[in-house]
Amino acid sequence: MKLLLSFLITIIPAIPAICQQVIEKYSSQKDSLRIGYGKDDYFPYTPNGYTLIKPAGPAKGTIIALEDEPMNPRDTSSVNSFYKTAEKKGFAYLHITTGIPVELFFNEKSLQFVESTMNKVFKENKLPEKNIFFLGVMTAGHRALKYVQYSQKIKSPFQTKITGVILCESALDWVRQWYEGQKQVRDSLTAVGHFEGKMVTYLFEKHLKCTPVSNMGKIVAFSPYSYFDRKMSQVTAYKNLAMRAYTFADTEYWFSAPGKGVYDSNYPDMSGIINELKLDGNNKAELVVFQKENKTGGHTKQSNTWSMVDKDELMEWILKNSN
Repeated sequence: MKLLLSFLITIIPAIPAICQQVIEKYSSQKDSLRIGYGKDDYFPYTPNGYTLIKPAGPAKGTIIALEDEPMNPRDTSSVNSFYKTAEKKGFAYLHITTGIPVELFFNEKSLQFVESTMNKVFKENKLPEKNIFFLGVMTAGHRALKYVQYSQKIKSPFQTKITGVILCESALDWVRQWYEGQKQVRDSLTAVGHFEGKMVTYLFEKHLKCTPVSNMGKIVAFSPYSYFDRKMSQVTAYKNLAMRAYTFADTEYWFSAPGKGVYDSNYPDMSGIINELKLDGNNKAELVVFQKENKTGGHTKQSNTWSMVDKDELMEWILKNSN
């Protein structure tokens, strides 16, 4: 009996490793990103690379997140933990980062890095080239849609393999976002808001050499979706994709928050892109709107919206739209 117990104690801790395979490959970087005109306005680069989590059996598909930093699977409060839900349903989870802070894909080299990483990972791990879904929470939603556009531009082998995109509180309309930033600087109600507004202004002047005031068309072209795109030319890239967008739109909250209004939230972007896709005939586009976080508390920040998402139901939506 003692021998049997000793054997069981030895093999039980190894079971999770058998059930899934985690592959991590990152390279350190020593560069930094200037985010303002001040002498200390720099963010250091983080390692670039990827984490791949494979399910126990053959993968039915792959969920990809394009994030700012390397993945920390132990951070159960973040989007990273969605791999657990994906794994249960037989999906691989791929986390890719360029390591560039505030990564908005101003530089095509970043998109080339994503493309080459995907090619490498899919080939080496024999992932199925179907049922590819991008998970874009906050800024990752912008990155996901920019990659979709890029894959079509270069005729990537993945362009026809991408099945859907999930967005959650993603700033997509950078005309609106720029004006929101100007208001944050002008009102200067919080140090964080003031900093964010200055950073957005600097990054657009530095990388795009313009503002919506000096060149509206260039900012619209950079935006994955913009209300100010008169021809709605940007959304045609997603017309055949399944898309679900999550947003918090409690007007009682937004109108009562100091200095805030509906246009200071990401609700217009989330509702706008889904509405335009529906108008274009996409019957796989859905908007999920949360209006109350709970009965006793308020919605303190937009990043909280992801915590309100029913992950199991979202996974069922992914399966429903898979081949």
